[in-house]
Amino acid sequence: MPKLYVVATPIGNLNDLTPRMREALERADLIAAEDTRVTMKLLNQFDIKKPMTSCHRHNEDQKAPQIVERMLAEDMTVALTCDAGTPGISDPGHLLVRACWEAGIPVEPVCGPSAVVTALSASGFDAREFAFYGFLPREKKALSDKLDAIRRAGMPVFVLYESPHRIVELVDAIAGKWPECMLCVCSDLTKRYERIYRGAAGAVLDQLRANASVEKGEYCLAVDISMLPPVEAPVQRPGVTAWILERVLEGEELREAAAAALEAGYPRNEVYRAKLKIGEMFEE
Repeated sequence: MPKLYVVATPIGNLNDLTPRMREALERADLIAAEDTRVTMKLLNQFDIKKPMTSCHRHNEDQKAPQIVERMLAEDMTVALTCDAGTPGISDPGHLLVRACWEAGIPVEPVCGPSAVVTALSASGFDAREFAFYGFLPREKKALSDKLDAIRRAGMPVFVLYESPHRIVELVDAIAGKWPECMLCVCSDLTKRYERIYRGAAGAVLDQLRANASVEKGEYCLAVDISMLPPVEAPVQRPGVTAWILERVLEGEELREAAAAALEAGYPRNEVYRAKLKIGEMFEE
């Protein structure tokens, strides 16, 4: 019977490959890899010879049904890998996994390294509750809006990924929003030049800016905003029509109520339409 192994692979140090990961790779008839060149280095390190096919972000929607078709036709076992860490976690793979479930093919996860939990384990933050947001928007306003939304969500700790060319910009944005928050910024986890910066947002930003090689490596950062006061929910005021109508029913002239709505900040075009609608209601 065909089977899909979802195989986590080392995020840097190849010695983190577990016997069970190696066994899954050896049992597979085919390896569906995010980048066959990266996976080939891992296979060569452990003298594993297997045919491979690419299954990445840009071809997975076409490739997944093709792989499933082969699995069913040839009773094939496939190992799914990404370049580092666990497939499907800000990496391709979920479409192939979904296609296997829908085709009745058993899916067996082979757990292993993840930059998310590795960063949290080194942070010292209380991660009994946390959220993972992957890569945030690049454009400044979209980034600012997303950070605001994360704050409103109320999760005390969250984890992000970022490219080396944008890490300073991201930390600068976080420090600007919440200077009192705590960061644990991890670069090249488990690799030879692993660096971990931990502290208040401004202090971590200074350390990153002082590093001439900051634009090298892969970044995962944990953010602790548990010390920030909760965000108060905005007061929802009634729609302009209801607002004006209430004043009219209390005895105010429609013209005066409409003028008051403008002073209260309701948009002029909405006030105009509400005034016409209420006027028609009273004419009827």
